[in-house]
Amino acid sequence: MAKNRLYRALSRIVDIRPGEEIIVFLLFLYFFLIMAPFYVIKPVRNAEYLEDVGSLGLPIAYLLTAVIMGFFIHFYSKLQVRVHRRILIISSLTFFIVTCLLSREFFIKEYAWMPYAFWVWANIYVVVVVTQFWLLVNDFFNPREAKRLIGFFGSGGLLGGVLGGLLTGLLARAIPDHLLLIPAGILILSGFVVNYIFIWQRKTSLPPDKADIKEKEKERKPAKVGFLDSFNTVRKDRFLIQLSAVVILTFMVATFVDYQSNTVVKSVLERKSDMAEFFGYFNAGLLVLPFFLQLLMTSNLIKRYGIRITLLLFPFILFLCTLGIAIWPGLLFAVVIKGSDKSLSFSLNQSVRELLYIPISPELKTKAKLFIDMFLNRFAKGIGALILLIFFFYPPPEFWIRRVQIVSIISFVFIVAWIFFNLKVSKEYTDTIKQKLEMKWDRADRLVADQVDVDYTKLVFDTIESRNRSSVLYAMHLFDLIKQDKLTPEVQKLISYKSDEVMVSSLGGLFESGEALLSPEIEESIGEETLEKDIKEIMSLDVYQEVMKGYVEKVLVDKSREGETAKMELAKAMGLMEVQSPLVQKLDELLLDESPEVSRYAMESAARMKKREYVPLLVKKLSSPVTREDASIALEKFGSRVTGTLADYLGDPEEELELRKEVASILARISTQEAADFLSWEMEEAGGEMDDELIDAMDRIRSENSDVQFSEDVMNKKIAEEVKKYYQILVDFCDLKPEAKEEQMKKGLPKDLSVVLMNVFKLLGLIYPREDIARAFQNIRTGTKDSVAYAVELLDNTLQKELKDILFPIIEDLSLEERMKRCRNLLRNFPNL
Repeated sequence: MAKNRLYRALSRIVDIRPGEEIIVFLLFLYFFLIMAPFYVIKPVRNAEYLEDVGSLGLPIAYLLTAVIMGFFIHFYSKLQVRVHRRILIISSLTFFIVTCLLSREFFIKEYAWMPYAFWVWANIYVVVVVTQFWLLVNDFFNPREAKRLIGFFGSGGLLGGVLGGLLTGLLARAIPDHLLLIPAGILILSGFVVNYIFIWQRKTSLPPDKADIKEKEKERKPAKVGFLDSFNTVRKDRFLIQLSAVVILTFMVATFVDYQSNTVVKSVLERKSDMAEFFGYFNAGLLVLPFFLQLLMTSNLIKRYGIRITLLLFPFILFLCTLGIAIWPGLLFAVVIKGSDKSLSFSLNQSVRELLYIPISPELKTKAKLFIDMFLNRFAKGIGALILLIFFFYPPPEFWIRRVQIVSIISFVFIVAWIFFNLKVSKEYTDTIKQKLEMKWDRADRLVADQVDVDYTKLVFDTIESRNRSSVLYAMHLFDLIKQDKLTPEVQKLISYKSDEVMVSSLGGLFESGEALLSPEIEESIGEETLEKDIKEIMSLDVYQEVMKGYVEKVLVDKSREGETAKMELAKAMGLMEVQSPLVQKLDELLLDESPEVSRYAMESAARMKKREYVPLLVKKLSSPVTREDASIALEKFGSRVTGTLADYLGDPEEELELRKEVASILARISTQEAADFLSWEMEEAGGEMDDELIDAMDRIRSENSDVQFSEDVMNKKIAEEVKKYYQILVDFCDLKPEAKEEQMKKGLPKDLSVVLMNVFKLLGLIYPREDIARAFQNIRTGTKDSVAYAVELLDNTLQKELKDILFPIIEDLSLEERMKRCRNLLRNFPNL
């Protein structure tokens, strides 16, 4: 009951699935309890440093943090691969509790080095606890789950910041020397929460098998550990390099913003207690907006506009704020620019940056976050500090307004570079998602075409088959092999034989004038050059045509078994003749012959000559299952010259349906832009019962010729129709009576759903990169939960918003009830694409 109440409560403010409520709440609470202390620590840090050192010493603090952070990362990375994460996190919290209490004592004793040490300590605290938190999130959730929940998690940290800031603002004047007791106490509570998270994980996880244990042991014992290994891991990965560039530029700009705002505050407020109070209330106030932004809008913004647009929002707003403080360097704009920086940094920017890590493998992710999140961000501040120091030589220190304006100019340059790398890293993120998805299969016809030369294989088998039926057919098949340069030694061995007696068919006169018969004895070794020369000479004789006229007439009316063989020989021979030959005029009669074998050879010859007058006869052969395949192959060999004629048959509703379907298949194999246009036009104008074949034909064209283009408007409209059809089938199924539904469920969901969904993705592949769409579809159909999530994430970063709105309800991980609810809502108000 408690779980149900928690689920109902959380589901009102965040999109969670049943079973997620406990871990989601625990992570929210944990982030709240580790960020609240920081917003007590941070005002104390800033006030102490500005009071004792001044704003001119800020670059020194940034540099010192960068240097010490490098040594710390080297030490911490060794711990991370040797110590279990639970022990490491709890030990880290214990360390920060103890050192926080010690810092209070050192501040009371007013050691001169304490402002520097505490500045570095505070930075180490925030990068360690935040990095550990997001690693936990990455352990529990895949990209789609993280996108749904990341706004809620982030709001926990922001709410903690509001609490910490308010406590500091309220108590800064009353107990200025005892403020650090507050974060120490809150951190003790966070230790109990994170410990329970690991207890919950152990209770809910399935026991791993021995293979999993061994694999994890291998991951926990890498060959190298430490700062250098983390650096090399990032250096060798293009995506991590680009992500590093984004982080560096982000924190360099943040350094400039931090310097500008602190300089203005220091010029207005002088007392330490005043500054601590201001920073406390300021931090609390500036986190209220990002809290609501993170809780209510971040996940929706990412979902609606994608990672790319969301990444650009932060630098664009900072660009405007930097322009404002350059024009008017007063306290108002100092608050505005600092508030914009921190509010968006802790909401949108932090959330999107954490999402970018999710596709990275666990081992790489751990090392990358060590280097990027724990070192590079502080290193970037160090670089920013060096730039500030260089420009501080002019103007003199007392002209703080001029310094703020100069820093604004510097910020402009780095913000432009930041925007550029945001665009690069968002594209690389999509490519990284693709690498997580395997291409499980391709079109069967494409696989066959890639691995088997079908025409060649067919010719070899026809050659073997003709040995016993007709030596003339055998000789002509050999001639075909020679002309195609395919009569290899291996093929010779396969088809050659030695016979004491070779029977010669009735068409012996084909290759010799007069009464003599051609009686070739095929030897073990075939003389290719001799055979080719002899056949060509015989076929070119003038007397040949005269001799054959009467013979052909006689053969055409012969209905006997021998007559059928003679017609086969004649049909084959016509394909070797010149197109202008008088005998070729008789080919149309052979095309109409009742014998499938005769017709097959006649169709082969027609395909060689490519005379348009044969096209109607070949199309007619498509109606019969016996001759359909051979007619289809013959028409395909005509190529683009018959595309228009085939399109006429395709669009003629009076033609047989099977014939039209086969015509669509032929156009697909021709694979030209014109063929694609005709198929697309037919789908747009008629469609209906031909939809499946037309969509499959266009998909085949796309698979074989990626340069072919399809109308995006037409395809979007058809995709919407297919998705709507899917919705209707699903709704009709769910509206069945319980008995009928139960009977259907035994067989699975209606098969039509699979067909429609496949059509949707084939259509998507016509206007988006086909391989990407195919990867996504295959993993959605047969992948694991995580691979399905990566597939949907790939689509989320590929498709336009209108398509995602109608497609995602049928492919996302939803319960049947939730899916039905969305389908019904969309059916009532289906969008026009």
